Amino acid sequence: MPGENSTKQNKKRPMGLKARAAKKQKTDEEVTSGGAQVVDDFGDSNTATIMLKDDGEAGNEIDELEGIFSGALEALDADDDPERAITLLRGTIHECDRILRVHDEQQSENDAEPLESRFYYVYGMALFSISELAELEDKIEYLKLAKERLEQAEKSMGDELKFKVLEGLVRVELELFAEMDAEDKGKVEDVQSRLELALDALPKEEQSEELATESLGIFDLALSLVDSRRLSENSSFKLLSWVDGAIANLPDAETNPEIRTIQGRSKWVFSGILLDQQDDETGKVPREDDLLKSLRDTSTILHGIESVEALLLRGEVLLNLGNIVDGEDQQEKHYAEAVQIFKQVQEKDKLPEQFVQFLEDFGAEED
Repeated sequence: MPGENSTKQNKKRPMGLKARAAKKQKTDEEVTSGGAQVVDDFGDSNTATIMLKDDGEAGNEIDELEGIFSGALEALDADDDPERAITLLRGTIHECDRILRVHDEQQSENDAEPLESRFYYVYGMALFSISELAELEDKIEYLKLAKERLEQAEKSMGDELKFKVLEGLVRVELELFAEMDAEDKGKVEDVQSRLELALDALPKEEQSEELATESLGIFDLALSLVDSRRLSENSSFKLLSWVDGAIANLPDAETNPEIRTIQGRSKWVFSGILLDQQDDETGKVPREDDLLKSLRDTSTILHGIESVEALLLRGEVLLNLGNIVDGEDQQEKHYAEAVQIFKQVQEKDKLPEQFVQFLEDFGAEED
């Protein structure tokens, strides 16, 4: 039988901060686009210093912090200079802490304006970002601090920053929930409330397509967590059920291809959890009827969508249907349709290696 069942990929957990630092010891200085100087000294694995331009303007300091944090995110996305990203994140957090201490001292003397919401947003998201790189024992502490800072941003956020802050809190809450769920301490309802607050913050006067794009980013965060298999099965199914219900309420849910793709992905994630229970020796799945229905529903939802993402997803669904259904004719039908879809993808983009292998195996069997 060609192909394999689910091609689930485990998310590689990032190396810890100290492990990354040990890879490349260096002392360096760089000047950011905002004019701030970052001193990178790995002699101390817990600190890095940002030397901001001191012009006496608090707003300018926050502008520079935003620029430095953006540079850290770019370094993380590039994934080719993790030491630089860590240095910028540490420096951002170090400088945020300094600004907050100075502010608290001035406030005690009744000589301080409230700090801007975007200061707490940068502080919170820098803490969240570095939590993604931290060793497990440090991760939860970073996440709790990030939540505290983002909740401070939430108290005074304007409309322009509202969705960004709430989306940041969604990211933090999802990660905290994953860690707590492992100890059976998390409440999926709390996460759902956070997700709903973020969706409600989206301006409803926007065109439905733009609204859908922002909304789908929220759903993607929830689906990515479930797909990582870090949650219990019960929590996973509850979160997927919420996603399905919330997506169905979006404008143009039945016609918008991006919404239909995320619907299909949610069904596929559910199918993947069931496929994980398949017996390696017999090939049997405990909930085979539920699995077959989910796979067929996914294929139907994705039918006719021509994006590479949707095509790859539908092709993989059909491949798995071929592996599960009884009857050689039905199997071959699903395999043949998957072959045609993967060939369509090859005309548009590079086909992932596991599907190239499937095409080769299927062609060899036909010969």
